[in-house]
Amino acid sequence: MGTALPTMPRTAETTEQQLQYVAAHPGVAQRHAFRARLVLAAAATSLRAVAAAHGTTRNTVRKWVRRVAAEGIEGLLDAPRSGRPVLYPDEAVRDLVTLATSQRPGPYALWTHRALREAMWNLNWGVTCSWITTTLNALGLKAHRVHGWIHRRPDPDFEAKVLAVQHAVANAKIGGWPVLSLDEKTAHPVRTPVRADTRAGDGSVRREFEYVRKDTIFWYGIQDCASGAVQMLRARSRMDSAAFIEVLDYLKEVHGPDFILIMDNGPAHTSRVTTAWLAEHPGIEILLTPKHASWVNPIESVFGIVTRQVLKHGWFGTAEDCDQAVQDWIEERNRTHRPVSFTWQPAA
Repeated sequence: MGTALPTMPRTAETTEQQLQYVAAHPGVAQRHAFRARLVLAAAATSLRAVAAAHGTTRNTVRKWVRRVAAEGIEGLLDAPRSGRPVLYPDEAVRDLVTLATSQRPGPYALWTHRALREAMWNLNWGVTCSWITTTLNALGLKAHRVHGWIHRRPDPDFEAKVLAVQHAVANAKIGGWPVLSLDEKTAHPVRTPVRADTRAGDGSVRREFEYVRKDTIFWYGIQDCASGAVQMLRARSRMDSAAFIEVLDYLKEVHGPDFILIMDNGPAHTSRVTTAWLAEHPGIEILLTPKHASWVNPIESVFGIVTRQVLKHGWFGTAEDCDQAVQDWIEERNRTHRPVSFTWQPAA
């Protein structure tokens, strides 16, 4: 806002009514509203009194009174500024945009401003890096940025899988069939700082980038959807099918032979060994989440929270220290656990 005045209502027919509308409209730039108030006040009292009441000078009040008298309500707008003359014509800007939005010739992957300058010179535009930076910023172009995305393959059962998870979680909340959410949290690095953290004057943490990597740690995350209670079981070996079978044996021992298990379709979850084990335990119903839809699995929300609150900014001397911190966090969280809520609305 601030470069133009709002569209005037039909009731604002006179200049005075238009000034009153600009002075009171919440979407008007403050400088325009201030000028409108000056002109309105000047119609009822002296320039000296208006300047004193509004904290400005008589010359300023006189300026806007004359501008509005000559140009009407448009006189409140800023006059065109001379400014610095344009260094390069529109053709140069178009050539720069064409380059910045195209693939840079190999072997380079992305454009840099220096490379764009050299390419522009080859087109006989003697531009500078600062001009390129200013021009691209004004246009919102970031030739050096990479935005990641994934093209999710169409899953004809996507809606059915998500609704099955939603239905199972909802039934668990009202005392239905036990529902567990499971996933792996893999390869978290255990890091120790070279120097201790310090506090800046504003209270923020100052941390040196250098660290020593001590170990790598893995967990199986499990959440009971009926209660919301969470477990993080540290994996002591590779997270393969054999390790996953041990987790399934543990869940069967704790929760009995009949429950619903929500998990993704990772290799260990769908291997022949796991499939054979599940065939021997027909009381365990598996709900597989759609591919590239980790948000469907409730335990993923817990992973995000523990990462932000404990792991991302935590320093640990050993893997045992890291695991202990996570277990302490789980213990504290489980004191106030609540049933899992999961809702999803299909697109219309």
